[in-house]
Amino acid sequence: INFDKYPSLEAQISSISDDIAYNNHDIQDGINANLFRLDELVEINFFRNIYNKYKKKINNQNYKIATYQIIRDSIDLMIKDLIKNTKKNIIQNKIKTFKDIGKMSFLLVNFSDKLKNSEKEIKFFLRTKMYNNKNVLDKNDKGKIIIKKLFNKIIQNPKKFISKDQLMKDKNRSISDFISGMTDRYAIKLYNNIK
Repeated sequence: INFDKYPSLEAQISSISDDIAYNNHDIQDGINANLFRLDELVEINFFRNIYNKYKKKINNQNYKIATYQIIRDSIDLMIKDLIKNTKKNIIQNKIKTFKDIGKMSFLLVNFSDKLKNSEKEIKFFLRTKMYNNKNVLDKNDKGKIIIKKLFNKIIQNPKKFISKDQLMKDKNRSISDFISGMTDRYAIKLYNNIK
C-alpha cells in the first residue's frame, strides 16, 4: 500500500475535518468581508437549498445571524454525509478490525461522490470570488512583507522575544513559530513598533 496516497485513519479524519472547517470558515469570512453576499451562495448547488431555507427571514438586522445559521447547516450536512459515506465504506469493504483498514486501497473516511463535486464547486467559487480578489491578493502581499521584515528584525536580537531554551533547539524554527503564533493585529503592531 502506498501510505502517502492512502494515509492513516487519523490523518484521513484530520484532513477532511480541515476541509470542512476551512471551506466554511472561508465562506463566512468572504461574506463578512463583503467579497460576496449570502444570496450569491445559490451559485453553488450545495448551498442553494440551505440559502432558500432562510431566504425569506434574511434582512439587514439579522444578516449576520443568518450567515451563522447557513454555515452551521452547511457544516452539519457535510458531517452527516461524511459519517454516512464512511459507514457505507466500512460495510461494503467488510471492515472489522484496524488491520482491515491497513489493507484499504482507497480513502475510507471520505465524502460521497455528490459532496465531492459540491466541494469542488465551493473551492471554485472561493477561488474566483475571494482568493483571486485584487484586494485580498494585495493584503496577502502586504502580509508577506510584514512577516519577512519581522523575521529579519527578530533574528537580529531573538533573545528579546524568544526564550534561550527555544533558541538553542533551532533558532530559525523558533522565530518562525513565534511569528506564526501571532494574531494579525499583534504582528502589525509589532512590525510598526520595530521597523
